[in-house]
Amino acid sequence: MMSHTISKHTFRLAAAAFLAFILGSNAPGVFAAGKAPLRVGDSPPKIALTNLNGFAVRIPDDFRGKVLILHFWTGGCSSCREEMPAMEKLYGKYGRKGLVILAVNVGQRKETVQRLVKDLGVSYPVLLDQDRKTAGSYDVVGVPRTYMIDRKGVIRYKILGSASDEMLKKQILSLL
Repeated sequence: MMSHTISKHTFRLAAAAFLAFILGSNAPGVFAAGKAPLRVGDSPPKIALTNLNGFAVRIPDDFRGKVLILHFWTGGCSSCREEMPAMEKLYGKYGRKGLVILAVNVGQRKETVQRLVKDLGVSYPVLLDQDRKTAGSYDVVGVPRTYMIDRKGVIRYKILGSASDEMLKKQILSLL
């Protein structure tokens, strides 16, 4: 009788082959050949996106001299929906001290994003990355992903996944 269990060796080989396939692809958010992932201390990629009012926003150029929080999210991400109101409180408290928060929605239609933003009660700018190219430039393979960029335009924090209110506040205060 033939066994239906997979040996550890076979599983590891299959996992390695899958990983090699994924890393070799040019899918948005997967590191392109020859491109190093963004690290703390790097300058962020220069990009332009439109906000919900249709105006172009240039990152990081439009925000030199400010502390910039770049938060990648989608409406289907429960952690994102929890973090955004917490960021709203921080934006209200520290916006006059030079804090700018930009929420970059990845891959959703403008009408959907507008409804989500209204439901979340967010007043900070929301940008659209419908083609996911910016997410790819910022190595976003999952959301939430948050970058904190200092007043000189240097990435100082990179958060993969969700962050507590207290952690966000501590990191923001260290940059203000």
